[in-house]
This record gives sequence, C-alpha cells and structure tokens, in this order.
Amino acid sequence: MSGHAGVHAGGRVAGGAPATRLSVNGRPVEVRAPGGRRLLDVLRVDLGLTGTKEGCGEGECGACAVILDGRAVNACLVPLCQAAGREVLTVEGLAVDGRLDALQSAMLAAGGVQCGICTPGLLVTARAFLDARASGQPVTDAGIREAIAGNLCRCTGYVRVVDAIRLAADGRTSPMAAPAATRDGPGPGWVPVGGVDTTIAGATTDTAEGGAALDADPDAVSPSTLDDALALLAAGGLRPLAGGTDVLVERMARTATDAGYLDLSRLPDLRGIDLEDGALVLGAATTFGELRRSPLVADVAPVLATMAAHVGAAQVQERATIGGNIATASPAGDSLPVLLALDAAIVVLGPRGERTVPAASFFPAYRRTALAPDELIISVRVPRVDGRTAVFRKVARRRAQAISVVSIAVAWQVDEGRWHDVRVALGAVAPTPIRTRATERVLEGGTPGEALAGRAADALAGEIAPIDDVRSTAAYRRAVAGRILHRIVVDAARR
Repeated sequence: MSGHAGVHAGGRVAGGAPATRLSVNGRPVEVRAPGGRRLLDVLRVDLGLTGTKEGCGEGECGACAVILDGRAVNACLVPLCQAAGREVLTVEGLAVDGRLDALQSAMLAAGGVQCGICTPGLLVTARAFLDARASGQPVTDAGIREAIAGNLCRCTGYVRVVDAIRLAADGRTSPMAAPAATRDGPGPGWVPVGGVDTTIAGATTDTAEGGAALDADPDAVSPSTLDDALALLAAGGLRPLAGGTDVLVERMARTATDAGYLDLSRLPDLRGIDLEDGALVLGAATTFGELRRSPLVADVAPVLATMAAHVGAAQVQERATIGGNIATASPAGDSLPVLLALDAAIVVLGPRGERTVPAASFFPAYRRTALAPDELIISVRVPRVDGRTAVFRKVARRRAQAISVVSIAVAWQVDEGRWHDVRVALGAVAPTPIRTRATERVLEGGTPGEALAGRAADALAGEIAPIDDVRSTAAYRRAVAGRILHRIVVDAARR
C-alpha cells in the first residue's frame, strides 16, 4: 500500500495501529484503532462518551445518532475511517459552559424525557434538523415528525418530544444550568476527551447485541484516487464500502467476515450531481439525502427524490448511496425499479477501462450484478426526457423505515391523451428487479382511466411470479402490485 500515493490509512503511532484524527464535540482527538471500527464503539468504549446508545446495530432505532459535519447519522453505520478529519457532535457536546442547549431545556420543560434510552439520539437528530433550516423557514409538526422518524421511542412519548422541538424552534425556551452530575462528569468509567492530540488506544474486539463476541475490527484503506482504488481492489482482500448501511449491518449480523474495507468515501470522482450530454449524471457515492435536496434532480427526474424519501429515515438517507444500493442488488432495493423505468445506465470502471451497462441488463440473477470483481460503479446516467412523467410507489409492512413488500415505478409520455413510451418496473416480486413488458404493451397507446387500469392490473397479476417469504406471501404481492398499478393509471387520468 505504500506504493499508492493517494492512499490514506491514517497516521501511524506506537504499536503500528492506524491513528485517526477527528474532532469530537469541538476538541481534537486521535484514536488508534482499525479503520473498520464503528464510530459508535469509538465513542462509547474508546472515548467513554456513553450518551450515544447501542441499540439495534442496524440503523433503525436512532439510539446511536450523532451529528457528523452537520448531518444526523447513525454511529453504528459509520466506520472510523470515514470520520477522519471530520466534526462529530454527540449529546455530551450540546451543553456549553455548564448550560443546557435550548433544545435540552425544551425537552425538560415539555416533559419529553422518559426512560432516557432514546433521548440522546432524539436530541442530536432534532438539533441537526433545526440547524439545517433556512433562515425564517417555518417548522411544522409534519416536518418534525419526518425528521425524527428514525428515532424509536420505546415509551411512545412522541407528542411531548414534538412539542419540545417546536418550543425550541419558536425560541420559547432559554438555556438553563446543567445538573451537577452533568457538569462534574457522568461518573465512573468516563474518559474526558479534552486536550489537543489526545491519543486513545482502541480496543480490537467488539461485542454484538446479546453478548456474542465479534471478530476483530476490520482494517480499512481510504484511497483518494480511482487509480489507487482500482489497484487495491484488483489486489484482493478488501471489500468496497461506501455508506456502510449494508456492509456494517452484515458484520453485526455475522453474515459477513470482512478482512478489510476499501473505503470509497474519499474519491471525488464518485461524487456530484451534474447534467452532461442530455443526461442527469449521479456520482455513485451520491447519498439519498443529496438526491432529495438536489435542484437538478427535482428538475430532470423528481421521481428519484420521491423514491429517496422512502429509503429508511434521515440518518440512513445521509449515509446510503445510489451506487451501494445498485451494487447490493437486493430485489427490494428502492432505487432499482426507478432506474429501470427511467432507462438509466450504470457506468463502471476497471482495469480494462470504462463501460456503460443499461440498468435493464445489470441484474442477471438474485443479488448478482454485471460488475466484474475488479470493477467499481462510478456513476449512473439518467436520460433527460422532456414531457416524461414518472411515479414511484412502495408498500411495506409498516408505513416508514421498512423493506419493500412491493415497489413499482411507472414512466410514460402523453400524445393527444394517449400513453406512449411506457415503462413499468417492479421490485421485490422476483429474484431481481424487473420490467413487465407484457403489461407495458397493454398500456402503450391507451387512454388512462378505469378501463385501461383494470386491463393493466390483470395483465400485471398474470405476468409476475412473486414468492412467499418472511415479509409477505406471493398472493398478497400479486394482489397489491395490481392494485398499485390500477391506482397509478386512474390517478393519471384525473390530472
């Protein structure tokens, strides 16, 4: 690795372990631990900042939420290597000079604190939400609830939590003195962070929820150029890692035993949203949060922003990437049917050069892609089509933060009241995301309304062959897919 000038593995300190430098609650810190160690473990075990809680370990409960460079993320899904050089704010950093933050004061005033397990994550998530508002932007209950949707309150105290966030947003609370226990430190086992270049020797063995010991933390290498990344990938032994929302979950579930990670987060060539040669170009490392906020996406393919809003909650959206969703190749991946319906293409790069693969050809079998082992996804191209309408619908076992039972994307253009260039793509009803060509033929040239909707729904029910699994039955998936398509066609007729 020393031969790659663009490779970053952290500095080296005594003992040979990589030294990672970051800022925690405004203070410089240096941590000696493998780059694949979870930020959650660094905070709790290495730095003694136990306000950040260990919860589900999968990014679903929000108990471990922290603020990373201004955005709320789940610390259980952030490897240490991706925190290097960045600003981390935990619940311990909200109070300043012995006085509680206005949001903390509001939580006390509104009675939003109950058992306390979820409170730290709620506080930092709400703080990120309030800080991200544009000046003068109103705060609504709906906006607050969406912001904290990724924070599960086991005491179901959401009403008072929402009240507290609204109080803080309206400026109706002021900072108050922190309790003595907070000022003096949280008690035995607390390790102060203070001081420049504090060095903490990280532990190398984790414990999964329930007490089962995990293997030693994986190493990580963070190249800064695509050439270096491809050379490291070709050498073998490293698993590509972007947002970590699948990779780190698999490790905690013990379904993967990765020796090391190839960290893709420091490759500028994988980032950005641009318009080039009549196509919307999404860097593979573009997050779903960035898709939601992009004016270009809103202009060229707003359905991508609609879809992105259904990918987990805010903390997951700030980590999960479009390239990672494609590479995972789960048939339930939310972006995949949308990419099929938009005639998107996947651009990949390897030692033999760059090639472009239509999304319709990219998923040959269950959890498999057209990627060669020595190739990386570098971007996604979505052709700009004036006058195209595209919609996305998803059904899951609960309203939010759930894996799809059925997802469907439909795209079309209209000429004299009739549909043409119709695309109907589905996820979670087959081993791979699929386009339903027979159903498209039924819709092609038709006038949207009840009659066309009924014929299309019947065609779709006969064309797909879903399976029974832990999330749903084949019969339910078939029925729901038909009803979703029926509604899309009827709704289009009412526009």
